[in-house]
Amino acid sequence: MDLLLRLLERRVIIIGAVLLGAVWAGGRFGGYAQGRADLMMHPPAPAVSPLAADIKKDVEARESARLKGLHRAVSAEIAAARANGFNVDRFQRLADGALRLDTPAYRPAAIERLNKLRLAIPQKREAFRPAAADDLNPDSFDTARPKGTPSRR
Repeated sequence: MDLLLRLLERRVIIIGAVLLGAVWAGGRFGGYAQGRADLMMHPPAPAVSPLAADIKKDVEARESARLKGLHRAVSAEIAAARANGFNVDRFQRLADGALRLDTPAYRPAAIERLNKLRLAIPQKREAFRPAAADDLNPDSFDTARPKGTPSRR
């Protein structure tokens, strides 16, 4: 009972309230102090160095050239399909539309579209003939000697 009466004294209640308030304020506003200290210890780097801008420009030019080369290849396949008598005007419009997406944000989507378009281009059927049973296999890579042939010494 004596301990309970001592805990209900004014100074114990005030010390407890101050301690509780300090814990709450530390949890609520402690991140600001930590952020300021982190900013002072590790200041931000400059926005972009001139060399980094040159490297980025070179990479963008290389990626753009890669997309344009893929567009030329797809256009050549479309022209070959047109020469074979297929109606591929829609494919050429789609390829030209994909070339208009030549920005860093849309370039991967443009490359994917051109690759999918490349698979959809119709191609001329190749003429095949069935092999006869007595035909030799022209693609044989068997280099072993026949068993009855003596070896040179």
